[in-house]
Amino acid sequence: MPISNEYTKDECIMTAAWTGLMMEMRGRSAPLSKRSIPGALLNVIYLSGFLDLFGVSLILPWLTSYAKDLGASATLIGMLGSLYGSLQFISGPVLGKWSDVSGHRHALILCLILSAFGYFLLGFSYSLVFVFLARIPIGIFKHSRTITKAYITDIVPKDHQSATFGRFNAVCSIGFILGPPVGGHIAELPGGFQLAAMLAGGIFLLNAGMLWFCVPEVNSKLKSVASLEVTATQSKLDNNNEETTKSLELQPKVRRVAFSPSKLLYSFKYIDWRNLWDIFLIRLTLGIGTLLYKNHYALFLKARFSASPSTVGYMMSYSAIASACTGFVIGNIADWYKDDRKLLLHSTFMMFISFTSTVFVPDLFWLLIIVTPLAFSTAISRICVTSLTIQKGHRHDSGVLLGLGQSFTAMGRIISPTLASLSSEISVVAPNVISAACSFIVFILMVILSRKKQVEVNEKIK
Repeated sequence: MPISNEYTKDECIMTAAWTGLMMEMRGRSAPLSKRSIPGALLNVIYLSGFLDLFGVSLILPWLTSYAKDLGASATLIGMLGSLYGSLQFISGPVLGKWSDVSGHRHALILCLILSAFGYFLLGFSYSLVFVFLARIPIGIFKHSRTITKAYITDIVPKDHQSATFGRFNAVCSIGFILGPPVGGHIAELPGGFQLAAMLAGGIFLLNAGMLWFCVPEVNSKLKSVASLEVTATQSKLDNNNEETTKSLELQPKVRRVAFSPSKLLYSFKYIDWRNLWDIFLIRLTLGIGTLLYKNHYALFLKARFSASPSTVGYMMSYSAIASACTGFVIGNIADWYKDDRKLLLHSTFMMFISFTSTVFVPDLFWLLIIVTPLAFSTAISRICVTSLTIQKGHRHDSGVLLGLGQSFTAMGRIISPTLASLSSEISVVAPNVISAACSFIVFILMVILSRKKQVEVNEKIK
C-alpha cells in the first residue's frame, strides 16, 4: 500500500535507517538496545580513546631522547618527526574514505592492530634504521582517534555530537596526563624504552580486542539518503490486529560498494570542496598556530623563565588538565550557544588574546593564569572545527572528511617544527606572535563567513 500521508519522506528514511541499524546490531552475539547506545556504547568508546592516548604517551615523550642516545643528529630527529607527519598527511583521507566504505568499526580495529605492530617493532629497535621503520606503520595507520570520531557520528544525533566530542577529548586528555609519568618510571629501568614500547603495543591490542567484542558495526550508509532506498511493504490492514494497523514496515536496501584504489581516488571528486575549503583552511591555520606554540613551549619556558624540566612537566600537565575539564563542560556551552560557528568565533578571539598575552607575561604565575583560557579556548576550537566539518559535509562521508581534516593537521605538524626553529632565532617570543597571528586570521575569517551566512539567511527570508 502507499505510504500514509502521516509520514514525511524524511521520517520514512530515518525510520528505515534506524530499522536497519537495529537489525544489524541484533545480528551480533551481544545485541544492544536503543536505550543502551548512548550510554554503554559511548562509555566503551571513551575508554578506547583513553587507552589510545595513554599508550601513545608512554613512549612519545622519550622517543626523541632515545633516538639521540642511538646517535641521531638534530637533523635526523627532525626527519623522524617529519616522516610521521608526512605519512599521516597522505594516509589520512585514504583510510578515512576506506572506513566509510568498509565500516568504521572494522577500520578502527584494523588500524589499532597495525599500530600495535609498529609499537612492537619499536620495542625491538636497537638502531636508528629500525626506529624509522617502526614509525612507518604507526604513521600510516595511527588514525584511530579520527575513525573513532567518525564512528561517533554514526551513533550520536547531530545536536549531541559537540558534547560527545568534548567528553571524548577530555577522557583522551586524561590518558595523556597519566601516560608520561608511568612511561617515565618505566624508561628509568634497564631497557625501559623497549619495555614501554612493548607495553604500548599490548595496550593497542587490548583496545582492539575490547572494540571487537563490545562495539557493533554501524553501517553509515544506512543513514545516507544516497545509499538508501525506502519501500513500503505493508499490504494488509486488519482492524482486529492492532500491531498491523499502527505499523509501517520499511525495508532498507543497502548497495554493496566494492572497494578499490581507483574507485577510492575517484570518489574524492564528489566531495563538495567549495563548501568545505573554509573549514579546512581554518583547521590548517589553527593547527599551525597551536602546534607551533606546543613545539616551542618547553624552550620558551626555559629561555624566558629559566624553568626546570620538572616545572615544564607540571606546566604541560596543567594545560592537559584544563583541556580535559573543558571537554566535560563543552556540551553545556554548545547547548547554550546553539551555534558552533559563533562558538568558534568567540573561542578563536580568546585564543588570540591568550597567545598575545604570553608575549608580555612577566613571570610564571601570570603565565599559569593565561594558560587557563588558552587551554579552554584551544579545546573548544578543536571540537567546533570537528563538528563543523561533519555538518558542512555529508554524514555518510564522516570518515573521509575527518581524514582530510587530519591531513591538514598533519601538514601543520610538518610545517610547525621548522617554523618554530626559524622564528625562535629572531626572538624567543616570535613563535608566540605567529600563533597569535594565526588565531587572529581565523577570527577574521569567521567574522566574514558569519556575515555571509547571515546575508544568505536574510535573502531566503525575503
